[in-house]
Order: sequence, then C-alpha cells, then structure tokens
Amino acid sequence: MVEAVREQLSQLCPEIILFLSKLKRLYVCSYDPEVADRVSSFLISSVTKHKEVSSCVVQLLKKNLDDTEESCDYYLWEKTFPVKPENRFGVRMDVQRWVITIAFPSGERMRTATSSVGIFAFLPTTMVTDFPFLIQADFILNSLRDSILLDNVWNLGILECIPSAFVNAFQSHSLRYPVGKRFEFLPAQAPSIPKFKDLRESIRAELQSLVIVPCEIIEGMSSSVRPQEAVRVLPNFRDLVGGFKIEGYVLSSSSKYLLRRVLHPSVDLEKYNAVLEFLGVEFANDHWYTECIQRLCSSIDEKVTGSGIISLLKCIKNLTSSSPDDPLLRDLTNSIARRKCLKTLDWTDAYKTPEESILFDPAWESILDRTKIPTIDENFYGTDILVYKNQLRDIGVKVDPLHVCSLLSGILSKLAKADVYFEETFIEMIYTFLNKFQWRPEVPDGTTPVWVPDQGWFAPQHCVLHDKQNLFLSFLCVLDEHYNEELLPVFSSAFGVAENPSFDHYVDLWNKWNGKGQVTLEEYCCSFWKYVVDNWNPEVEEALKGLTKLPATKSMSEKVYQINRKEVFLADDLQLKNVFLRYDEAPLFVWFPRNNCLCTRRLYEIYESLGVKKVSESVQYIPFAKIQLDPEKDVLNGLINRGLIKIILGFLAGSQVTMPLEDRKDTASSIARLKVYKLDNPYEYIYRLMRSESTKADVKKVKLVSWKKRSERLFIDNSGYNNGKSDLKFVAAFADELAQGLLVQAKARATLSKIIQIGFLSGFSENEVDVLLMGENLELSVEDKEFLDAAFPSSTVPGPVCGKRSSMERDQSDPSSTTSGKKPR
Repeated sequence: MVEAVREQLSQLCPEIILFLSKLKRLYVCSYDPEVADRVSSFLISSVTKHKEVSSCVVQLLKKNLDDTEESCDYYLWEKTFPVKPENRFGVRMDVQRWVITIAFPSGERMRTATSSVGIFAFLPTTMVTDFPFLIQADFILNSLRDSILLDNVWNLGILECIPSAFVNAFQSHSLRYPVGKRFEFLPAQAPSIPKFKDLRESIRAELQSLVIVPCEIIEGMSSSVRPQEAVRVLPNFRDLVGGFKIEGYVLSSSSKYLLRRVLHPSVDLEKYNAVLEFLGVEFANDHWYTECIQRLCSSIDEKVTGSGIISLLKCIKNLTSSSPDDPLLRDLTNSIARRKCLKTLDWTDAYKTPEESILFDPAWESILDRTKIPTIDENFYGTDILVYKNQLRDIGVKVDPLHVCSLLSGILSKLAKADVYFEETFIEMIYTFLNKFQWRPEVPDGTTPVWVPDQGWFAPQHCVLHDKQNLFLSFLCVLDEHYNEELLPVFSSAFGVAENPSFDHYVDLWNKWNGKGQVTLEEYCCSFWKYVVDNWNPEVEEALKGLTKLPATKSMSEKVYQINRKEVFLADDLQLKNVFLRYDEAPLFVWFPRNNCLCTRRLYEIYESLGVKKVSESVQYIPFAKIQLDPEKDVLNGLINRGLIKIILGFLAGSQVTMPLEDRKDTASSIARLKVYKLDNPYEYIYRLMRSESTKADVKKVKLVSWKKRSERLFIDNSGYNNGKSDLKFVAAFADELAQGLLVQAKARATLSKIIQIGFLSGFSENEVDVLLMGENLELSVEDKEFLDAAFPSSTVPGPVCGKRSSMERDQSDPSSTTSGKKPR
C-alpha cells in the first residue's frame, strides 16, 4: 500500500506546487531500507520578482531517483478582477475580487502524467486545454476535485476575465523573447472542450485589435501591425524586393507602405502556420502582388542606368529559372512592360516602354533602317543586353519578326491617325518588312489605313490591287499604279485590300454613272453587266433589286440611257419589237450588247429575275377605225378547209397540248364556222405599252388578219390574200392569228403557227398535210377522222359557210378586239 502511494507521488508533476504559496518543496522517499537514501523531490528553486508586483519568474527543479535533474522556468503574471454581482455564488458571496494567474513555461514542460493539465485551482485539475500556458484561479470544483464546473456562474465569471488577463500577460511577457518565440505562447491549437473553444475565440478577438505582428521585408524596414493588416509572401517575392534594394532602386512611398505590411521572415515559416491562421494573417493574393509590383516598378524612371536594366533582366532570368510559373514573374513582367524604362534610337522619344521597343536583328539590315525605328540602343546598354533576349521578350520587347511586324503596323496606324506627312521611303520600308514575313493581324478588322504615294492615307475598302479596265480610277485607289507587283500581297493579307473591285464597288460605280446624266457609254454597261453575269448569285440578285434604273436603248440610236426599271421592257417577241421600233420618244427596251462582251441569254434571265416586264405580256391592241363591208362582194370562200382543220385536230391531240377529244371538236368547230371577209382597206390597230400609270407608248400598225371570236368572223387584207403563197407576210399573219386565238402557251402557239404556214404554202393539200403531220409526229384518232369527215365530206368542195351582214359594222363592237395580250397581225 505504501509503495503504491509512493509510486503515485513519484508521478506527480512539479507544477503541483507552482501556485501553492505555503509549499516550496516536496520529497518522495523510497520505503526500502537499502535504498532509503534515494530521494525524489521537486521544489521551487528560485523566484525572481519583477518591479511590477504582478509578475515573477519561478524556476521549478526536479531531482529524480537516478540523481538526474530537470528544470523549467515559468513566467507568472497575476491580475485581479472585481467579482460581478451576477457571478457571486455560495460560500464565496462575500469575495470581492478574483485573482487570476497566467503562467508561460519558457521551455518544455516536465513530462509526467499531469503535464498536459491547463487549469489549476491552486492544485492541478485533470482538464486539458491544449493551450501553451497555464490558467490559475479560485475555481469551484466538482466533488472529485479533478475538474471545474463549467456551468457554474462563479466559474463563468472567471472565464470571461481570462482573455483580458492573457492579453496583458502576453504583452508583458512576449517582449522578453525573440519574435518567433513569442508566437509559441499563442493558443494555436483548438481545444476539444467547447467552453474552452469559446475562450480561445475570445482571446483571438482581443489579439486582433493589437499591434503585435512583426513585419520586415528587407533590413531597415521593420514595423509591427495588427494581424489582419499583415500579409505572408512567397520567398521569391522577398528575393525580388531584395534585388531592387541591392541594385540601388529608390522605393516610392506608396511601395514602402505596402512592403511594411509583409510578415517578418522569422515567423513567415511553415511551423508557424497554425499560429498565423489563428491570428488571421493571410497570404498575399494576386491583386496585392500586382499592385505592389506596379508600385515597385514605378521606381524605374527614365533616368535608370544601363546597368540597372541589366540587373533587372538578370533578376527576371533567375526567377524564370527557379519558378517559371510563379505569378510574381507574370506580374513583374507585365508591370515593367508598361514603364518607359528602355532607351531607344526612336526619333520621337528617347525612352520607350518595352512593348514599344524592338531588339534589332542584324539579319534585317537589308530591309530595315534601325535608326528610323524604336530599336534598343545597344551602345547605351552594351552588347550584354543581347544575352537577355528571352527576358526582353518576357517584358514585352519585340524580338521575333512577326511581333516586330505588329509593332510597325501600329506605328503606321498612329501616323495615319495623326495625318502627318512622313517620308514615303520609310512607309514603303515597313510595308516591305511586313511582306517579307507574310504578316497578318491576329484579328483582321480592315480599319488600318493604307498609304498611297502622293495621295495620302485611305481606308482599305477604298483601295484595290488591280483595275484591269481602268474603270475605278476616279474613286478607288488602285495600288498596282503605285507599288511594285511583289509588294502587293501584303496589302491584301495584312490590311484587307480587295484584289479586284467588288460587287459593291461596281454598284457604286453604276450609281455614279447614273448621277452624271441619262446617257451611259456602252463600254460601261458591258463592264458592269459582265461582272454581274460572271458573279451571279442570290446575294448579287438581292442587291440588284435595289437598282432604280436599268440601261435601255431607242430604236435606231446607239446611245444607252438610264431609265426607271418600271418603264422598260424585255423584247421577248421580235415582231412586237419591230412594231415599236418606230416609237422614238423614249427608250422602251432594256439594253443588250451589240458585241460579244457577255452572254446575252444570261443577261436576259437576269433582267427577267429583276422583274422587267415582257413586251408580249404587256402590249395592248386597240382598233383604230371602222370597217366597211359589202356582204355580197366581201365574202371569201375556200380559206377555211379540210386540210387546215386536219392540222388543227392533229396538233391539239399531240404531246404539246394533249387536249381532250370533246374540247378538240369544239375548238376545230370554232374554226370551221368562221365567216371570212376580205377588206380592201387595211385594218389598223394601235399597239400600246403602258410605261407608267400615266405614260403610254402608242404605235399604229396595219393588221393583215383579225379574228373576231364573238361574231365568228375572220377579216383579211384582200391584197395579201390575192398574192397568195407569194405574200409570206400575209401567210405568217394568218397562221399567227389562228394559233394565238386557239392556244395560250407561247411555245405551242409558235409551233402550231409554223405548221399552219407550211400547210398554207402547200395549199392545204390533204396528202401534203398528212406528210407534214407525220413529220411532226402527229396523227388523228378515229374519232377525229369521223368528226373531220362529218364537217368536210371529201366529195364536197371545202370552204366556209358565208353569212349575210349589214354593210356598216364597227370593229369596236366586238369586245374581243381590245383584249390585252392578243397580238394583231
């Protein structure tokens, strides 16, 4: 039993007597007489009080049974706090003050069973706080006296006072130690007991309002700040700032302000991560680095020495080799790129930013004159600067040919915006360099002006490389007139100049020609419409619909006029065209070339797609005079015969028409019933085209044959009929009148008219008609033959049935005589 007690006593921590004012030494002796002289003890070996009565240093010494010794110094800081009324409790109702002691061990605490205890109520409890300091106060304990009551109002009052007590103790004690050592006394590790977690947060809140964090970026720039004001930085940043200082750069006040917040290197270490996180000291973000580096670089002014720039490039080279992906490197190079820190040979400004500077390559001597462009002055920096070609590229200096091209192109843009005169040889030199390396902008926008010798700057859309027909010299700059052929590609690839005039250019040209007057040269028309024909597509078609005028011609004139598109017509019928050749007051028909400059068929289709009206669909026929008839003398027999009806039946049954049988019979009957009258005086009509709603074009013309459907009469010119087969004009008029009266389709009408003309010339001999129909791959059905035999028996003489009529008749009385679209002959 005694040995068990001795064993327990030997495990006691020397800290048991740390807060006992009456007990200074404790011995534990062995029960065995043979080793009775072996004693284990611990004691307070010394107490050093400070001038302030509230603090002292206590040294605990422990002597082990094996005669070894352990010791540890404790800094004790004591403070009294008034007891609040709401915290009074039980037997302590009359106690007026709490006395709280905070103890900081200066080294490792003695390793015993109770060495992790953090709460003392004069004697140690079993409560572990995980704080690097001890808390002593008159706590109320549980019945086992091994822990404090955390829900007791007395104890809660004490715990509320501990953050203030700790902060005061820490401020008093930490000044005695190096910067790094001070942080070891802070409660970085979170306790496992919730109430102590709250205590830790209260301590954190108190500390964050204090200027306790040491800062230093370079020697001579030391300060202290609040935890939230300090920043942790990367080692490379410290090296960078140190390099600035070594090279003699004078730091600006704004950069010093930021740098004074950089955490002291003795605590900006991984082992202090937990403490710094507890205090809220964070790593600098990208924005901070960027701002700081920009302010650092503001120290680099135009008077920087050549050796200073070399040193800066050397610093960048070192950073690149050690940490090529370091954001610091990016921020540094970006910031330097915007500083006027490089001396150049430029003619406008001796100092340029790296982004405005060129590292000249001797291989360019044959093209570029280095004295006329912003090249780095190697005489100023020495040839050593060539060693840092990569670093110069990193800060924005143009080193590679294509980057040089971009810079030179930018110089041209500035000259153009300033609209100042410059040596043309200089500009051509730049164009030659751009062409040599086939440069083109990353994002072509077609806005960079082009220099035209002796004329000035022009937008690319106002230029072309070639104008083979010399049509655009009046309003486009044709570059092959000013530059050698081998230089022309750069204007196309780099500046977006079109190789040849575009469709928009042609439209502009067409409108300019129209603006000069009504008459246009035919060669202009050939050029414009040939381009349209050769480049026809839906986009061109849509654009042309915006044209208000089209080229047109008069009957006998070689001139080409610009006429409103709604007032001209397509001559799709040559006979009608010939009729209107006599109209000379205004051009009626759209222009077609007299030579082979373009495909007229395609031009016809284009006019058609643009909505130009066809003359055959637009003409109106108006009778001009009265018809005098003598029913006895004017009746003509024999013109409507069996052979003619056979042709009509065969054609209507053919593949071009395929008219049903009954319809064929009705149509053929309408011809068979016709009464034919001959006229001694020509039958005149007015041919009319409506150019607009109020403007008309009238031409009077004799009509050789006229079919009046409603009255079933056919009027013919007697002189033409008497001439018979020899009058081909009459034959054609007779055939056309019947074909147009029978059919709607123009193609079918033309074919039927041709067959009737051939039949007429053969006298409508039935044998000849049969041969003719066979040649046209036509034949009559059985029903057609039966109808034909009934209408024209072969034993009778073919001829029309003549009827009586009054001697005076008005042609206008027949409504069919004024129908639009029916062509008189």
